[in-house]
Amino acid sequence: MLKINKKTIALILTIAMIAATLVGCGGTGKKDDAGNTTGEGKTTPEVVYRINCTQAVDLFEQLQRKFAEYVTEMSGGRIGFEFLPTGSVGSSTEALTAVQMGTLDFVNGGSDELGALVPNSDWAQLPFFISSHEQADEVYLNGFIGKFADEQYAKSGLISVCRVDNSFRTLGIKGKTVTSSEELKGLRIRVPNQPLALRMYELMGALPVAIAAPEVLMALEQGTVDGADNAILLFEKFKLMDSFDSVVLLNYGFGTVNIFCSKETWDKMSEEDQKIMKEAGLKAREWYTAELLKQEKELIERLKAEGKKVIEPDDKWKAEMAKNADIIWQEALSSGKYDQTFINQLYELYKENTGKK
Repeated sequence: MLKINKKTIALILTIAMIAATLVGCGGTGKKDDAGNTTGEGKTTPEVVYRINCTQAVDLFEQLQRKFAEYVTEMSGGRIGFEFLPTGSVGSSTEALTAVQMGTLDFVNGGSDELGALVPNSDWAQLPFFISSHEQADEVYLNGFIGKFADEQYAKSGLISVCRVDNSFRTLGIKGKTVTSSEELKGLRIRVPNQPLALRMYELMGALPVAIAAPEVLMALEQGTVDGADNAILLFEKFKLMDSFDSVVLLNYGFGTVNIFCSKETWDKMSEEDQKIMKEAGLKAREWYTAELLKQEKELIERLKAEGKKVIEPDDKWKAEMAKNADIIWQEALSSGKYDQTFINQLYELYKENTGKK
């Protein structure tokens, strides 16, 4: 039998301790999609949250991955994420409902997708209360609008840990160039199934048709609609640009995208982890905003280079849109369903942006 003296045992233990220390450093491990170290030197998260995106839009999916990456990094690998494929939880409404119910931890979705899930949240669809990205940053993302929205969403079980600019609604037209409100009248326009957006096009004399975004390309090809309404980057996402001869920067509506956390999940977090989530959300928003503005600018330049008309409404057209918007605002103000102080503040912004003051 091999005899092992005390010096040999001490040497073996020393080598083992050094090896364990090197493995614990994790220097040779690989990173997974959430930024967690895997393989040799793996850092195992103490908690893993399930996250989903309501729309298969590259920039939206990149936003949630940036957010998750920052959270994991800031927590020292203690917090990880499991990404559920977009659509795997169901429709936008079903994914948001799952977060409300606490069966899903996080979801990345738009303010215009909340519908009946958050009562009276359709104020976000009201026209012209935001006129620029700079104003949105001041009064919405970092101002009283975002604060009110956070409080309203939380009452319905949704905690907004990250809110980003989703830009303005534009109009793409097939087969012609539309340069005035008169030329818009009678055209069949795909509009998202949002009551106030549909109402805006009705008042402008168009024939709005509520069609899901993935079905718009076929509708344009078949002549079911003459044009479509959406954010300009989403035109690109759904491969609609080749169908359009002109794009009109109507900019009557403004949207945001939020990474929502289930209130049930949020309330179980420590204050430290809640702080990490908020700080990671701000970092993700900073990245997203720069990318959004860059891509919008490049896309508009590309359209012009391809010979497509990019039109900004003239003063006459803007005045006519404001007149139609007045009707929507008066209907909203008299409905009695909104918080009076908040809706009055929004109305002041609208008047400022449309020269009503």
